[in-house]
Amino acid sequence: MKIIILAFLVSIALHLLVFESYKHKELTENEKKEEITEKKTDVKFVKLKQKENIQEQKIETFVEEVKKPVIEKKVEQKQVQNSKPIIEKKTEQKKVVDIEKSKNFQKEVLKEQIVREENSIQNKTLENFLSQKEPINREILNELEKLYGEEYNTFTKVQKAYLEKNFNNFQVITQRVLDRLGYPKLAAKLKISGVNIVEFMFNPDGSISGLKIIKSSGYAVLDDYSIELIEIAYKDYPKPTTPTKLRFYVRYSLY
Repeated sequence: MKIIILAFLVSIALHLLVFESYKHKELTENEKKEEITEKKTDVKFVKLKQKENIQEQKIETFVEEVKKPVIEKKVEQKQVQNSKPIIEKKTEQKKVVDIEKSKNFQKEVLKEQIVREENSIQNKTLENFLSQKEPINREILNELEKLYGEEYNTFTKVQKAYLEKNFNNFQVITQRVLDRLGYPKLAAKLKISGVNIVEFMFNPDGSISGLKIIKSSGYAVLDDYSIELIEIAYKDYPKPTTPTKLRFYVRYSLY
């Protein structure tokens, strides 16, 4: 009986030892599982963080890529906006230059018109003077017609008016210069007198050309003296507005 009880106690002890060893194994296994799970969770967490970082990086790069062309477009727009005023300034400068040129051209045209109007007014006044039925002096007109003949009809109204007005002045001024210079000495000794006709072209600037004797007095002394006389006296003649052929008498008389 004692042996049975001892065996029963030994079996119970053995069962307890086995049970405790089994519990101990389970505990160790559970701890290992928990450690593994913890490691797994840590790894997963790390992986998730990496993914999040990668996603964030991708998002940042995408945002940068999206931002870049917008900035470039803005820069291009600014450049275009900056270039526009330059072009507008150039066009404005061209417009200003064109306006100045047109103003200068208009001034020149107005000046020419004013000069033409003044000349036309002068011509009209002379034409009105000549359009009178009777000339100022019929005797002067007859003298001019004798001197020029048919050529007188080819003159303009302005030339005719100038000749009719100054015909006597030419002879008076010439006679005045003759009196100042004195009678030709040789002609005075020989007691020579006479009349010749001189001719020359009188220009608006006061110059003369083609001076000559067209009708001689019969004495070379008087004719040569007339040429010298006109070369001095013409400077005091009234100037014409157009080139005009002058033809008048030079008279020499001792008495």
